[in-house]
Order: sequence, then structure tokens, then C-alpha cells
Amino acid sequence: MNVLKSAGKQFAGFTGMAARLFGQENGGGIEALDGRPFGFDPEVRYHSSQKEPSPEIFDIGSLLRLRTFVYLVIGTALFLVQINNTLAINDLARRNERLREQLRISTSIRTAEELKSRELQSIRYISGYAKKLDLDSSFIPPVEIEP
Repeated sequence: MNVLKSAGKQFAGFTGMAARLFGQENGGGIEALDGRPFGFDPEVRYHSSQKEPSPEIFDIGSLLRLRTFVYLVIGTALFLVQINNTLAINDLARRNERLREQLRISTSIRTAEELKSRELQSIRYISGYAKKLDLDSSFIPPVEIEP
């Protein structure tokens, strides 16, 4: 039996209860193609590809209105302001990082200088330096001069 002819026949498997569900009360089965020819129908394709022009298709006249150009200019201006703000924020962030790095370096230098000054002011350093210059400590108290 030809495959195309067998596809157009009724399916015998859908009898009884299933046939009643699909609207076939006589129990004969379901028509697979509902009277349509099996295969390719070129007229359906030809008619479906030709559509009537719709008024909802893009209308160039609506773009040429003054109000549309005003909206575009306002939108472009807002977009440029946003870009400018973003670039300014990025520049400020870079400068902030540079200043933080300089602050870290200056804090480190200040801490090193403070440690060095404390070391130079200590009694051990002063007495050791005095011994290098052959100076000895005196038991006589120092003389205070008042202005």
C-alpha cells in the first residue's frame, strides 16, 4: 500500500471512548486530514506570502515632526550629560587613588622621621654621642639663666 494513500485514511486505533472525545460518535475513527489534500499546496503558500499593506507599518512622516526632533535633542543632551558625569566620576576616582597613595607615602615617611627623632632624643644616644666626643657627665647642676 502506498504511504501517501495510507496517511489519508482514518486511524482505526481511535475507536470507542477516544472517538467520542474527539467528536466521532459513530466509532469509525478520526479523519487525519479533515478533507484537505495531503502534501504541498502551492496556492496556500502564494496567498500567505502576499500581505496587504498595513497602516501600522513604519511611518516616516511621524519622524519628520518638530516635536520628535525636540525629543531626540533632549534625549541626546541627557545622554551626553550622563556620559560627561560618568567620565568626571572616573577621573575623580583616579585622582582620589593618587592622593591616597601620596597620603600613604607621606604617612610612612612621617612615621619613619618620628622614630628617628625619638631615637636621636633618647638619653642613651645622647650619652653615647657625648662619650664619642670625650665628654663626661658633671655632678654640678646646670646653671639656669632667667631672662
